[in-house]
Amino acid sequence: MDNIKVRQLNLDFSQSFERYWFKQSIFKTHLFNSFTLGVPDIEKYLIRNAKKRIKFIGNPQLKQQAQAFILQEGQHSVQHIKFWHNLKSLGYKFDTYLNWLQMIFFNILERRMSTNLNLAISVGIEHLTTLMAEFVLEVDLFAEAEPQLKQLFEWHAVEELEHKTVLFDVLQDKTSNYLLRLVGMFIAHILILFFLNLGLAILLYQDKKLLDRKVWQELIEFWITKDKFLYKVLFNAIDALKKDFHPSQKEHLWLIQKVAV
Repeated sequence: MDNIKVRQLNLDFSQSFERYWFKQSIFKTHLFNSFTLGVPDIEKYLIRNAKKRIKFIGNPQLKQQAQAFILQEGQHSVQHIKFWHNLKSLGYKFDTYLNWLQMIFFNILERRMSTNLNLAISVGIEHLTTLMAEFVLEVDLFAEAEPQLKQLFEWHAVEELEHKTVLFDVLQDKTSNYLLRLVGMFIAHILILFFLNLGLAILLYQDKKLLDRKVWQELIEFWITKDKFLYKVLFNAIDALKKDFHPSQKEHLWLIQKVAV
């Protein structure tokens, strides 16, 4: 993706939304609420890792792409945080969740692990979010969701596809260590899936819906039987473990053009 467009969105979440804004689905509403809670600090982690390498990049085009990546990810954080006010107004509490996430990404990974490993983990995170973006746009997942939130998630998905190659190329510019890439991919998938589902469980618990039969039915359908997203994650990860893998090998331009953002 040579053209990474930095869009200046100004989404307005001042209005109140229905508690279950995703087609009245408790499971999908809280799955993506959980995603929204994790985005700002995870994006901050990605940005910090990109900034640590950007001044050492000799390729002018890659340096420009890395700068655009940072600006896009910064906008994602800003817009997702806006929606936190709505969640808090509905009575949800998630400060402890955020503290755990920050401890793992900033106090443990960023502070104690090498720059290369953190960058490899960032590449793994981007690989997983690219799959999420592809899935969201391919099946028009948010077609019946609240329009403002549909715009938020589809805009985010488009930009994830636009900059999907950047961190991979930044890592390769520093090191082509295959084992490092494998370890980063593994850690990234464990952490993202853990925090996504932890946030989901916390929100369901606060709604007294953690043991709700319909929620569990939808959860199983999403991960295993209908959408089969867990299998998509597995095969997507296996694909990335090929030695000659590059994110550009899968074409996503048609999905980007499908959405007007």
